[in-house]
Amino acid sequence: MIQDLDKTIEKLIYERGKLNRNEIDISFEQPTGEWSARLNRPTLSCWCYDLRENVKLRSMDMNVTQRDANNARISLRPLRYDVMYLVTAWARRIEDEHQLIWRALGALVQVPKLDPDECEGALRDQAFDIPLVVANVTDRMPSMTDLWSVLDNQMRLGFSLVATLALDSGRGFDAPLVFERVIGVGQAEHPEERRLTVPDDEIRRKVEPASGEDGAPPRGGRSTRKK
Repeated sequence: MIQDLDKTIEKLIYERGKLNRNEIDISFEQPTGEWSARLNRPTLSCWCYDLRENVKLRSMDMNVTQRDANNARISLRPLRYDVMYLVTAWARRIEDEHQLIWRALGALVQVPKLDPDECEGALRDQAFDIPLVVANVTDRMPSMTDLWSVLDNQMRLGFSLVATLALDSGRGFDAPLVFERVIGVGQAEHPEERRLTVPDDEIRRKVEPASGEDGAPPRGGRSTRKK
């Protein structure tokens, strides 16, 4: 689910901020000192650093689904969780950093909430719109000084981004936990042993779930399974 939120935020910044993908990178890795040393072009860092329940949106009401004349299913309402990002800009010139961070801020404040139907992947199954709170400092946020000390990097100008997702505790998870496979290509003297004698190369391939993140059809009951 969170990886689909990453993709949605990336798409939103590129499109609303009118950024060129061939000139500007957007990264969701930790902005550590080692990470920033590898950068070779201007980059926006959207680091997801915290996840916690939004207790203000907690509801103790029950969902009642009538199955037949004598039976009904009773379940709790989905819990709501705040996913917190720190957005920073990285470039060789401070003028470029400031321009990039301002462009990202302008792109995100245009969208106070995300419509699930316009999001990526499993976010389309969300039962509620997804609120976005941009650059709003609250008492729930940790100290920025503490965050940067953990990252072992110099502090950068940035802002917070908080997206609130719903988690249905009664829904199962059938999606794979491994999203990337490594396939070895080479020669084998005894193929039946499934062991390469002379490896030539490695192919990395992402493993995509056949349907929604939890294996269920998306909202509206339409299956996304490819045939």
